[in-house]
Amino acid sequence: MVDNYGSIDDLIKDSPVIVVGTVDSENNEFVWGEVPFATTTFKIETCIRGDVTGIITILQTKSNEDPFLNNGNRMVLFLEKYDGPITEDAYVVKGLYQGQYTIKGTKIVKNIDNMLTGDEVLQNIETLTARADVLGYVLKPAVPISK
Repeated sequence: MVDNYGSIDDLIKDSPVIVVGTVDSENNEFVWGEVPFATTTFKIETCIRGDVTGIITILQTKSNEDPFLNNGNRMVLFLEKYDGPITEDAYVVKGLYQGQYTIKGTKIVKNIDNMLTGDEVLQNIETLTARADVLGYVLKPAVPISK
């Protein structure tokens, strides 16, 4: 199940990990259970939220809604720890393309398909960090599956 967010504040509140860094590898594509995936390494420069340092692995599903990260891009990623059978010790992007932002100079730029409101938070890393500090982290409660 993929979350869909209406505002940057919603994405911030629901992301246990927010990092700034650089995509550090090409995509390592593979198929698991007939579904195409890729892992990519990401070198963390700053951890805005969470306790993550060094180089991490990002797991993505090959789809238009989850565009693969491009080697060398400096980015802000909204993440959560992956828990499942496909790979170990990896993170997934919250909201797929909604949780991927390229940094151009000092400006944080969202994907053209991303219609999240609250662009003023994305003026630069400092405004994003300040907003994340104000909002804190809110874990969404699990939704019971009805029979």
